[in-house]
Amino acid sequence: MKKKQKKQLRRKNHRSRHHIIPSSRGGNTSNENIKMLNVKEHQNYHTLFSNLTPDEIIELLVEHFWNGQWEWVHEALRRRDDEDV
Repeated sequence: MKKKQKKQLRRKNHRSRHHIIPSSRGGNTSNENIKMLNVKEHQNYHTLFSNLTPDEIIELLVEHFWNGQWEWVHEALRRRDDEDV
């Protein structure tokens, strides 16, 4: 395997700590706020959502992509809650 290929493989498999609530937005380093992602996933997340909080991401999706259909979100949450019972 060539040196460049090895470097790409290491980078692909490298894990990165993602703050669910961004640390720059007041998020802490507790396990509940950290998700380990590979570097590419982490880059893609921030390309899509920058440093938005989960609440802001949901609002962005509903208002700009789902025609303000908040009921879809509420229904999905109800279904999820029903499955947890």
